[in-house]
Amino acid sequence: MRHLSFRSLAPALFAALLALTGATQAADPVKVKFAAGPTGTTWYAYAGALRTEMLNGLPQGSTVDILGTPMAIANTKLLTAKRTDVALIFPPVASWAERGFGPFDNKIDNIRGLVGGLDQYYQRVTVQKNSDIKSLADIKKNKLAVRIGTGPQGSLNEYIARLILAANDLSYEDIESFGGSVSRSSLSILQDQFGDGKLDMIIGITTAGHPNTSQLSITPGQRFLSLSDDAIAYLEKYGFTPATMPADLFEGQSEPVKGVGFSTSIYANADMPEEEAYRITKAIMEGRESVQRSFGSMSGWTVDGSAADENLAVPLHPGAQKYYQEAAQAQ
Repeated sequence: MRHLSFRSLAPALFAALLALTGATQAADPVKVKFAAGPTGTTWYAYAGALRTEMLNGLPQGSTVDILGTPMAIANTKLLTAKRTDVALIFPPVASWAERGFGPFDNKIDNIRGLVGGLDQYYQRVTVQKNSDIKSLADIKKNKLAVRIGTGPQGSLNEYIARLILAANDLSYEDIESFGGSVSRSSLSILQDQFGDGKLDMIIGITTAGHPNTSQLSITPGQRFLSLSDDAIAYLEKYGFTPATMPADLFEGQSEPVKGVGFSTSIYANADMPEEEAYRITKAIMEGRESVQRSFGSMSGWTVDGSAADENLAVPLHPGAQKYYQEAAQAQ
């Protein structure tokens, strides 16, 4: 029998050790901080469901800690400062960060997309059910003293209110000069004010089944206003995309509402290691159908939409790109 010497075995042993070391490294746990939204919001619930799927797909011993935050704008700043690893952000906000617009004093170039198109949001411009206002153009034309409610200062609700008014050649100062007002507050306070007849209009954002929008559709009742083609074109310059809210999305809303929309998407810092971004993206995407079953608002989330430019507004992270390339080859 031929006896193998150590010298002849050494290369094979070395290769085996390298493979074993690589396998060990690949199984290293991942520790993720996940910036979501305030406790009790849809985004916080999203993060909880996504956390479950991430832990199912990440190496054993991985952790995902959900951070309660003021949502998209704050999440972008946290991600930029590397105080979180992944974050839920709206694509228009990611676009603003790249441009140094609005809440961002300087251009930010270190935000990268992981998963886009989780849901579908629409602009929301509603008036009291019995209001005489038929369009936003009526406000300027007739110098109406309209009492407008929108989100807190610095929120996306508040910024889209500014942009929608600007798209109709209006400003907060114009509204006040007509004898009207702009109230910037939480959705719960706006809901009470609208219900008590202290607000004539709410401008912000909504998605299918949004509890605040749904409640106001029932009591006291509201009517949605569409945006003009010129207003939609104006908003497209700020990262929004044309979108029509289907009829009957909310009670009493018998007609489609034309305007703009965007999705909730997941982002990482550009400095996240490629393999880590790949693992996180893969874990989320492989758990996609399970998460969708928990949220009707995610019914339109697809693999193709997850990597689409319009659902991210910034470049894909190379790790995420690696996953989508593999997914495309597997089809």
